[in-house]
Formats: sequence, structure tokens, C-alpha cells
Amino acid sequence: MYLNQLHLLNFRSFEDSFFDLKDTNLVYGENGCGKTSFLEAIHFSLKAKSFRTSSVNSMINKNYDFFRISTKVNSDKKIIEKRIGKVLIKDNYETFNKYDVLPLLLNNFSLRFLEQNKEIRREFIDYFLFHVKHDYLEKLKKFKKILFSRNIALKEKDVEQISVWTKLLIEISNEINISRKEIVTEVLEDLEENILGKVGDNKWSEILSTLEISFFSGWEGESLEKRLREEYEEDLAKGFTKSGAHKFDLEINVLGEKSGNILSRGEQKLLILLVFLSFGEFFSNLENKNLIYLIDDLSSELDQKNLNLAMQFLNITKGQKIITSVKKIENESINQLIDL
Repeated sequence: MYLNQLHLLNFRSFEDSFFDLKDTNLVYGENGCGKTSFLEAIHFSLKAKSFRTSSVNSMINKNYDFFRISTKVNSDKKIIEKRIGKVLIKDNYETFNKYDVLPLLLNNFSLRFLEQNKEIRREFIDYFLFHVKHDYLEKLKKFKKILFSRNIALKEKDVEQISVWTKLLIEISNEINISRKEIVTEVLEDLEENILGKVGDNKWSEILSTLEISFFSGWEGESLEKRLREEYEEDLAKGFTKSGAHKFDLEINVLGEKSGNILSRGEQKLLILLVFLSFGEFFSNLENKNLIYLIDDLSSELDQKNLNLAMQFLNITKGQKIITSVKKIENESINQLIDL
């Protein structure tokens, strides 16, 4: 299954543009021609959420007062429309959603997955878990409410309430982190077999054979209860909770070092692509759902060899691929070329 058609009306720079889509699509053109907006439109049509802005009105072409995104799978068509001053209109969502399509975005910000920004890693893992463990979203919402309530109690110096919320925080933090560790370990341990083993590149076989994942639960030591006792006076003075599941992080090491220290930027990008594809493969096998990979500026920072490997990795994984690039990529696995 894949999106057959995309029609953009007054969406950013697209006034009235119609596109046929196939299994593997390359959208190419100079910077500023609308490649990222193309991916944003697909993402918004599926999730009713932009990965670039929280302002839906800002996506309306400046010459008009509304935009409309139409997507089609087989004979089923879905429309999402936004007019200035009006609520979002969703037409035929229930019928269309039987296809259960999930977009996975890989853009330049995703490079930070291996670097300093742990929020990127947490957000991606949590986004993935929302769709794998059906009670996970409720657990995460519950955790945020408990954390908020404990912080309020800390600011108010309410000892009794601090005690109540601390106990609940410990319980839910442990539950959330068990889910995070289980899914990440299972997915990444299968990475070499599920993807790389089908391609057979010696260098990447060596890199992935040394792949190690280090987890930081969000607190020092094994016991969050003990850590919160040790940090009680500091939390009380500052009015917020220093340790808990909201501080979770993971580190990916290869060849005995942090991947960011030993791999080139192009190799880091390829490793991130492999990680994302491994999550996607696991997800599609587990849930029997349809994936659409939205990959922005694939060719950037990849030499020809790594670009060829990236295309091989994409070709052997399930799901539709929509790839953008400044330059036209010559590859036999690309089914549709879209020149913007």
C-alpha cells in the first residue's frame, strides 16, 4: 500500500499542484523550491500536525485564505482543509484511516539523534512507542501530570503532597523506562540481521557488530526512590524535580566509542537511517501497519558509496519512501521522479 496521489491547493508555495506517487519517490530541485514543504504536506495530511511549525495558518499561501491537502490510496480519498479563522476540516478520515499509515520523518534535525540533544532521542522513542504499546501514551500523560503536581508541591513546600506525588512518580517512571529499554534493545539488536545482513557491506558489518547501547534511566544509581531522597533538599530549594523518566537518554557507541566521535557526518547520517529503518521494520512486522518514510535531503553529506548503500537499505525495507534531494539521484530503485 502507498499514497497514489497528492494534490496541494494553496499550501505554502504550492498554489495548485498535483502529483502522482509510487513506491519509491525522489523529489528534487534547488533550495527553496518547496521540497521540505512537500514532505510537510504529506505529514500533515496523515497526522494533522506539522513538523516545522505549531501555527497551522502559517502554512496557508500568502495570496489566499485557505489551504487544502488531498491524498489518495487506491480509490479512497482524504481531504484536510484549513481556512483562516475556521477549525480544521477533515473529510473521509474514518474510511482512509483503515489503511493505518504512519509517517516516519528523517530530516537534518534527526542528525542530533546521535549528538547532544537528548530530547530528540526521547521524542522519537516515545513517538514510536505510542504506536506499538497502546497504553503507553496514557502512561506518559499520567507521568507528566504527576511530575507537574510534584513540582507544584515542591514550590509550595507542601511536605505531605510531596510525599504522595513522589511515590506515584517512582512507580510510573519505572514503568515507562521498562517499556523504553525493552523496545530500543529489541529493535537495535535486530538491526544487523534485519537490514545489513541483506546487503552485506564489510565496513558496516564491522561497525554494527560493535554496536552498543547505553541507557540512562533519568537518575543516577538503580533506585529512583533513593535518588529522590538524596536530592530532596535540592529539589525543594529549586522547586522542580531533578531526576525521573523525563531525563531518560541513551547513547549509541560503535567500535568502543561514541558514534559521533568516530564516524564522519555522512556515516552518522547513514547510521541514523539504519536505526530509523530498523524501528520501521520492527513496527511494520509487529503491527502490520503501513509506513511512509519522509526523508529530507538524503544526498547531503553522503558520498556516492554511502548514498548507494542508503538506497540499498531503503530498497529492502517495507514501506513507501518519499525522498528529497537538491540533485537528481540516479538509482534503479526509484520509481517516480518529481522535479520541482
